[in-house]
Amino acid sequence: MIQKAYLLLLMSVLSGLATAQDTLYIKDGAGTAVPFAQVAIQGMNAKKISYVQSNEQGILVVPNSISLNEQRLIIQVNTDGFHQETDTVLKGKSHQVKLKTNTKDIGEVVITGQLGAGSLTGSTNKVKLIDRATIEAKGAVNLRDLLQNELNIRVSQDQVLGSGMSMLGIGGEGVKILIDGVPVIGRQNGNIDLSQINLSNIERVEIVEGPLSTNYGSNAMAGTINLITKKPKNKGYDINLGAFYETVGNYNLNLGVTSRIKNHSISAYGARNFFDGWTPGDKAIEFPKKELADSGRFQQWKMKEQYLGGLKYSYRFKKVELIPSLDLFREKIVNRGYPRAPYQISAFDDEYMTNRQNAGLEVIAWLKANLKLDVQLNYSNYKRIKNSYLTDLTTLDRKLLANTEQDTSRFILYFNRVTLTRNNMDRKFNYEVGYDINYEEGFGNRIENKRKEIGDYAVFGTFNWAPWTWLNLKPGLRFTYNSLYKEAFMPALNVKLGKKKHILRGSIASGFRSPSIKELYMEFVDINHNIHGNADLKPEIANHVQGWYNFNWEPKKFTFGFELSGYYQDIHNRISLSQSADGVNYSYFNIDQFYARGVQSVVKVGQKQWNVSAGFNYIGTASNYSAGRYTYSPELVSNVSYQLKNGTTKFSAFYKYTGKVVAYFVNEDASITQSFISDYNLLDLQVQQWFLKKTLSVSLGGKNLLNVTNINAGSGTSGGAHTSTSGTAPVAWGRSFYLNITYLIKSKQ
Repeated sequence: MIQKAYLLLLMSVLSGLATAQDTLYIKDGAGTAVPFAQVAIQGMNAKKISYVQSNEQGILVVPNSISLNEQRLIIQVNTDGFHQETDTVLKGKSHQVKLKTNTKDIGEVVITGQLGAGSLTGSTNKVKLIDRATIEAKGAVNLRDLLQNELNIRVSQDQVLGSGMSMLGIGGEGVKILIDGVPVIGRQNGNIDLSQINLSNIERVEIVEGPLSTNYGSNAMAGTINLITKKPKNKGYDINLGAFYETVGNYNLNLGVTSRIKNHSISAYGARNFFDGWTPGDKAIEFPKKELADSGRFQQWKMKEQYLGGLKYSYRFKKVELIPSLDLFREKIVNRGYPRAPYQISAFDDEYMTNRQNAGLEVIAWLKANLKLDVQLNYSNYKRIKNSYLTDLTTLDRKLLANTEQDTSRFILYFNRVTLTRNNMDRKFNYEVGYDINYEEGFGNRIENKRKEIGDYAVFGTFNWAPWTWLNLKPGLRFTYNSLYKEAFMPALNVKLGKKKHILRGSIASGFRSPSIKELYMEFVDINHNIHGNADLKPEIANHVQGWYNFNWEPKKFTFGFELSGYYQDIHNRISLSQSADGVNYSYFNIDQFYARGVQSVVKVGQKQWNVSAGFNYIGTASNYSAGRYTYSPELVSNVSYQLKNGTTKFSAFYKYTGKVVAYFVNEDASITQSFISDYNLLDLQVQQWFLKKTLSVSLGGKNLLNVTNINAGSGTSGGAHTSTSGTAPVAWGRSFYLNITYLIKSKQ
């Protein structure tokens, strides 16, 4: 009996101690817990400020070491996506802190190349952010639409292989494209087809110019583009419905659902995009229809149909979060040929089918308040099928041609990345260490021995040392072992000086890119292409230096920003597609040296209702085959937006001038080919109107209003026997107008 009494007494004392401990409950305006919020705590009589973090349920138990001998505590909560909140807490009592959502701050959060989510201005790397509002203002359906008028990015077009891009004068395999940090596979002629990357489920796009090979390995030599998908923001559910029509023959529908209930959250989306093709002379507005023997059946921009969908689920328990995901994509391109002479009653047609499946599992574990373990496992399967037919134009019957005209290629990527990250505001030294594995297999009749594989295994570390608030030093090192090219070291150093108004950033980095399976072993031969792999290729090694200066001024009525940057990069053993000695075939060769340098300046002025920005860059490239001569090309962009005082009407304009590009290529017989692409201008306009408390959005816009279609392009030679050629390169289909409608259904909070 006495023992029970002592036990009850002990339990009551412990209970009293527990209730006496200060507990903070951090929630948003809807009453939902805000996990992992950064909290600064200071006693009323103390000078020291301690930094702690709420747990996954938004609860923070203040350590006794902080609250000892204090009757009141001053707390300051400052976390991404919410306004800063300062309050006073009485010792020994629980307290609820409600945070107000800061939509501007949500758009300013970046993660690419960082130790964790952080503000755009606080990033050690220079990151360009394109938020959801800009995606909608551009009427961008896919990544090609979005990047078409961005500074420092040039988009190219192959009517069969799709849209490619270059950054800082370097394109193709030199640009890494990620979705939530996972590499996108399926390169054709070195490029990921940007028109296959749909934006209906994308919240924002983060672009880092310059090498991030230390963080992301091969292909991240010129830059990295990371697309961040939409995630639930509120408890309950949100349903987004969208319909898009463009007068050139685009008909798109999409649906997205996000939901969060307690520890469960889910994001799902689906879309169908259809383009009926375009060729010069097409009517401004026309609807698809079947026609028999038609001499106009050949289209410069091929008919295309896409189906895509995905599902991501998240379950959080204690300090662990499990996130499985699945994404599916299917595309069909129809390439109709000209009617054949002499009777014009048959034609050769091609169909290209692309299937991409991506399945992943991410596990996030918070070992301590500021110590995170992130494990990513991913399986990507890319398959492209080409079928060729002889079509009877009188009956529309089709006959499959001989096997030599058919082609199937398949690529599989097994991806595993594990990182351990400490990102503690109270520490001067933070870090991220980890490893990643990229194991790729290629299958197909046009691949040597019908199957090849490449393994890339790496360990890496990035460290952030901030001895003072105005100085950040971020060195990094990556050690890679490639199954074909053995080991490579990739060091990097990023420096950030200043804060608030004046910020100076600098970067010194090296890059490494092993040749792809296609460059080494694949033969791509059809009516439009005659490309052969080269098993003797060497890996590319790059050295890069870049610097930025940012000035930001925010008086009460407007904001002003100025940016000036410059870079220099040299690449050893640059891989280039060049013409062989027979003048017919093309193959991949190593150019001994390739150089790129440039300067860029951007000015931004804004006020509550309007924003204006203008940017200019000047990029030069050279190689040892151009005798060290640099050829330069300018770019100019200007964006304007204006929102009426009622907040429900917004006007946007996007302009870009792309200067003439001249480049040199070496042929197998050592002759030099000079190629060029002429300059051109693009102009897009849009007006967006919101209804029903901003749940219904209607956008009317015009794309390519200057009606640019094909521009002059060609090549000439020096030091060889080849003749010069001239022709055109496609840039865009003609002037078009579009209507975009989105409707948001939200559950009652």
